Amino acid sequence: MKQKIPTQVRLFATDNDHTMVGYFAGAVPAWREQLPKIAKRLGISEEVAGRKLGTVFARFATHDYPWAVALAFHQYWKGTVKDFVRLIEKPFWDAQDKYRIKYVKPYNGVEKALTELQKLAIPAVVVSDAPMFMCIARLASSGLAKYFQGVYALECKAPDLTLVPSEEWLRFGTRRIATLNRKYKDHGVKIVRELPIDHEKPDPRGIQLAMKDFSVHPGQVIHVGDSLPKDGVLGLTAGLRGFFYTPYHAISHLPAEYLEYITGVLKPETDEFDGHGATAAPSKPLVSAPPMLGQGSFGNALDHLGFYNQADYLEVKQERLFRA
Repeated sequence: MKQKIPTQVRLFATDNDHTMVGYFAGAVPAWREQLPKIAKRLGISEEVAGRKLGTVFARFATHDYPWAVALAFHQYWKGTVKDFVRLIEKPFWDAQDKYRIKYVKPYNGVEKALTELQKLAIPAVVVSDAPMFMCIARLASSGLAKYFQGVYALECKAPDLTLVPSEEWLRFGTRRIATLNRKYKDHGVKIVRELPIDHEKPDPRGIQLAMKDFSVHPGQVIHVGDSLPKDGVLGLTAGLRGFFYTPYHAISHLPAEYLEYITGVLKPETDEFDGHGATAAPSKPLVSAPPMLGQGSFGNALDHLGFYNQADYLEVKQERLFRA
């Protein structure tokens, strides 16, 4: 990319999972490794194990929910909680971490585009629906954290105690959050804002907080993401300059065997939680703005950093002449 003069866009916001990195590239290999082992130890079929786990994932609207294994399988366990953690819960999440580090890497062109933003002195932020502890972990382990000045992701609350036999069943999940937070504490991102669950995209309050932190108005912000219902509607409802769509790494473009596992083996027992957690978008955008700038690879978003009008360009050009 050629060096560009300063632009009208003053804040570059982006989703992470399936926009910059492939979450399922690490998750599916871990599930395929661990679920048969879990099913065998519990004396249930892999199909039952998958549906139980998939139901918890759907209920809490994240595959990263650190209490998911305890919630899904405690009813089948006849031994102590300590042995459950040792034989079932810890191996499951250890596999998730192992394959995340091994396989969850930036898509082609992502780092090149983020480097270009740094050269242009345009701050970049992540606005994610992932739990904050895992959003930071994926950014850090994929090598992307160093490119961002802010991360806005969701809180992760423990489930109600009535869902497990005792509080002891929830301790490992709590420790998992603390362990990953310690491991990646030197991530280098200056602003980290943990958002309430009801700020999940397309609710605009996360990106509005970022605009406040960086002292920009909606017309100076573009947002990049792989989901039209979430990222696209966010761009519209927040009145941003626009939204750039990166559909080529969305879930629908995963390999067939991955899709089969996600939609088949991990299919929830009920559709009660379909769309669970996605907050309703406000009925009207804050300002009238086109929701779609274009679509393409992540790097193509940089083609949309230009000026609104010729006057903006001339103002910057004149300023450069005076400096010269």
